[in-house]
Amino acid sequence: MTIELIQRAAYGVAKSRYGWSTRRRSGRPIVVFSMAKTGSSAVVGGLHAAGYGGVHQVHDLDPALLAREEEEYRWGGRPWRNWDAQRLLRQPPTPAAPWHVVSIVRDPIAQTVSAFFQPGVRRGYVTPGTTVAALVDRFGDRFDRLPLGWFESHVRPTLGIDVYASPFDPTDGYRIIATPSVRMLLLRCEGLAVAPAAIAELTGDDRAVRIPRLNVGVEKDYADLYRRFLEAVRPSPAQIEHACTSRLVQHFYSAAEIDGFRARWSAGTPGQPDR
Repeated sequence: MTIELIQRAAYGVAKSRYGWSTRRRSGRPIVVFSMAKTGSSAVVGGLHAAGYGGVHQVHDLDPALLAREEEEYRWGGRPWRNWDAQRLLRQPPTPAAPWHVVSIVRDPIAQTVSAFFQPGVRRGYVTPGTTVAALVDRFGDRFDRLPLGWFESHVRPTLGIDVYASPFDPTDGYRIIATPSVRMLLLRCEGLAVAPAAIAELTGDDRAVRIPRLNVGVEKDYADLYRRFLEAVRPSPAQIEHACTSRLVQHFYSAAEIDGFRARWSAGTPGQPDR
């Protein structure tokens, strides 16, 4: 048997065991469905610590995309997120069996930088000997490919919710959108202090949810390299303006907050801890 066949067999066994272990989950699912590096791991950690069951953390709910991603995760990474997503798709939300959904938005420039750097350890391009110049070169034109259409490409096709059809008050810092099958809570990574109260309103459960600091890049072993990378990788004025005038940023942030993003990235500083 080749190494590849052994790995595939081991992957299949692990997936089956995970499936059996999660069948004990009961109750209304809480699906934390967000793009990567928006603070979703912290929200999931808070929900688990508060004793919520049936919590799922997923980044995709598109069957075709999940199939492609599974080939990557077959050889490493965190495949349970794909397994959770596949399991959820087998039992989609209905009026009789609805979902609670939490989705989080973040300054798209900060999210793009973070989503590039954090997986680098797993994928092998962030190592003790990695130079900032090499990382900047690999980062390439990502500022021209910001995830500004994530809600249109991920949420609307799978949940049938147009987040832009409902106003979002930056002063409140959250919004709950309800359909017959889904109650969806929209949060902002920059304002997770409102999450405990917002989650209580979403679920109708007043148990305390504390949002921990998880997956924070500036506190990891590669923190110094990450800081130097943040100083070196700078969006152009046109790229900053493209982000700041996007539908996503204009919908979820106040004018003062958007001006803060402009100033922050024009100065070449991240302005907040990484998640």
